[in-house]
Amino acid sequence: MKINYGVKIAPPTIEIARAFGSNVEPVPLKGGQNTSYIAGDIVLKPAGGKSGTEWRAQVFSSLPESREVRFHRPIKSIHSDWMYEGYVAWNFLKGEHVKGQYDKKLKASRAFHELLKGVPQPEGLKTPKGMWSIGNWVALGQKEFDYDQEFMDLYNQIKPHLKPLPEDRQLVHGDMFQNFLLDENLPPALIDFSGVWAPNGFAEGIMLADAIVWGNATPEELEVFKQVSNIEQMAWRGALTRIAEQAESIKWFGKEKDEAVQEARNYQRVFDYLNKNF
Repeated sequence: MKINYGVKIAPPTIEIARAFGSNVEPVPLKGGQNTSYIAGDIVLKPAGGKSGTEWRAQVFSSLPESREVRFHRPIKSIHSDWMYEGYVAWNFLKGEHVKGQYDKKLKASRAFHELLKGVPQPEGLKTPKGMWSIGNWVALGQKEFDYDQEFMDLYNQIKPHLKPLPEDRQLVHGDMFQNFLLDENLPPALIDFSGVWAPNGFAEGIMLADAIVWGNATPEELEVFKQVSNIEQMAWRGALTRIAEQAESIKWFGKEKDEAVQEARNYQRVFDYLNKNF
């Protein structure tokens, strides 16, 4: 589960909202990790790098509509650009963060990833460029797991379970657990896209691991994940992703080692579940 370690920028002004077609003063969006703002029917977020922002906007502006899943659509500014004064705008999606209901969430995930199948690998995902992408590369066997002994002790429990992965890769959402919005009258919405180039099912593997650690999901709630092809392997690698991220957080963000180790050790619960249920 991601924590916002990003660089802080000034909150968006009414002028920025107007540039994207809203006359409503932006206010912090609940659950937006202190970086998202709502202004009427649009959501404003820090843009990040220009190339990545434009790629993301082009992808999500071109995806077809689905009756099974909702996702944000980007909004161009009055200057016909996707970015303005360091911000991007997306349409607001109705819904609430709801615990559990993994059957609905997995159905939406399948539909979402089916839409993404034709998207080619972007340049930005061809090399690891930060803590989270390095974690993914380690989990997918593209980078060696080489960290302090406390992390190696966890890795050594995972290593015997690692098997060759399918060669086919596609764009997937690498941080789904807390990024579903549910509404009783609408399909589930999947937000805050975190792109990973990975085998299909990797996203659900990470989600399963996070559901155990952060959602305290019961084995009964997790039964539905067994419908996902190769889910055991993907869940081992999902746990490995999170452990590598914690090891990397020490270097990237100056996180205290003891804290990083403790958060990584939380994923022992995933090991226990997988060993007992597969």
